[in-house]
Amino acid sequence: MPVYKVNVKWQKNKYSNVECNTDECPELFKALLFSLTGIPPDRQKVMMPGGILGDENYNGIKLKDGINIMLVGSVDEIPISETPCLDDSIVAHSTEDSIKLPPGLVNLGNTCYMNAAVQLLFSIPELRIALQICRFPQTSPDSPNLGSLCESLKFLFNSLSKTENPVTPLLFLTCLHSVCPQFAARASSSDASKSSPGALSMVSRGFEQQDASECWTELIRALQSSKIDSQVYASTVSLPPSFLTTSQWNPVDRFLTGQLSCKLRCTESDEPETDSLETFTQLSCFMHQDVKYLITGIRNGLTGNLTKHSSLLDRNAVYKRESLISRLPAYLCIHFVRFFYKEDKQINAKILKDVKFPLTLDMHEFCTPELQRKLLPMREKQRLKEDEVANPSSQTNTFKSKPDSVQPDPFQNPDLYEPNFFADDPGSNNSGYYELQGVLSHQGRTSTSGHYVAWVKKQGMWFKFDDDRVSQVTSEDILRLSGGGDWHCAYILLYGPHFIMKNACNDPSGSTV
Repeated sequence: MPVYKVNVKWQKNKYSNVECNTDECPELFKALLFSLTGIPPDRQKVMMPGGILGDENYNGIKLKDGINIMLVGSVDEIPISETPCLDDSIVAHSTEDSIKLPPGLVNLGNTCYMNAAVQLLFSIPELRIALQICRFPQTSPDSPNLGSLCESLKFLFNSLSKTENPVTPLLFLTCLHSVCPQFAARASSSDASKSSPGALSMVSRGFEQQDASECWTELIRALQSSKIDSQVYASTVSLPPSFLTTSQWNPVDRFLTGQLSCKLRCTESDEPETDSLETFTQLSCFMHQDVKYLITGIRNGLTGNLTKHSSLLDRNAVYKRESLISRLPAYLCIHFVRFFYKEDKQINAKILKDVKFPLTLDMHEFCTPELQRKLLPMREKQRLKEDEVANPSSQTNTFKSKPDSVQPDPFQNPDLYEPNFFADDPGSNNSGYYELQGVLSHQGRTSTSGHYVAWVKKQGMWFKFDDDRVSQVTSEDILRLSGGGDWHCAYILLYGPHFIMKNACNDPSGSTV
């Protein structure tokens, strides 16, 4: 059966030239309608010539180009749950061998790049909670459908939180393609046979492989369009302290965005130095020859030269740019710039260089003097905690007397831990310390080939998310992702909060989570 261009009428809106591929299952078309209108597929009634469209096939449906079809359904919001969506995919284990593996995501034909990016986002508890109470931009025929993409991500997170089985992200993929059509390019028949393992049979031909970093960036951009309205949830939901506020705010801006204090100085004249503030959602680590460790790459990325017009010299001149961090976000994303465009082969070739990264990262040296002073009180508490570990006889914390025990979940037991953000800046980092909680890796030689995998730390344990195949790994396996060969190389690092346990507080239940 062919592909038709149809017109969809819904209430007062009309969507022209909507593609309906009758060789695919109707769920794909309904997912496309969801991306356009915001009506979830289970609330859609699609009236076509020949009958109402079902979920299995197009039997009895008579289509042709330019035909009008009617969509009936409402976008009434789903009530907010009284309990925010945390990660129920791992149940608290009472014995050492009763570990339940979290669910993976089914590969829909070279969609490992998307699956890895989603699993990395899912590892951020505040983001999972925020999606339950966010208000997304309304969709319209002229809008880029960012609201529908966020809604579908919310549904996908809910599925990952409530099931033990692999989840098929069909609805989310369709919405992603609607917002980012570059990701919808189909692979040739020869490429399809080489697609990532686990391709779903309902996709007749696989998609072209995409760059996971570009997907991550697009998802962050979409989430920046959402807003949290305190009036909606203040009296109905129990939320982490970092959510408490009286004004509207955005979860990406609060938890994933930092600020740089930048100085620009002309090296060829005495013109005054200029100061500016810039925001960032990720830092870059370039693969220069001298970069063997992540810290070196970060340091190099905060300084550099650029050429621009000098009003004093009335010509182009070289300027030196120096940046220091004036706000550390709760979650710090670091991008290894491993790909460069190779003109002779017209591909994004990969740099396999081995760059070591730590499980615990200290960003103190990259901060402004003002921020460094603000970090001192919590850093002193961390120093005292390290002294307790070095001198067990002086410990007052029963958890630290058991080095191998799993620490209580900070989100379930916030009173056991020191605040990890400044009181006047929720979602910030108040110590400069971070713990690695996720890695997105790439195996292959170009950004648009090979395979992407997510490695995520959940409740003290590391898991490898290879699409729908999930396995437990060790911290040593994570450190081996530093590169240097054809094995998986770290491409994106996600560092999360470093929680410091309070002194003289005992476990109220006598158990760990």
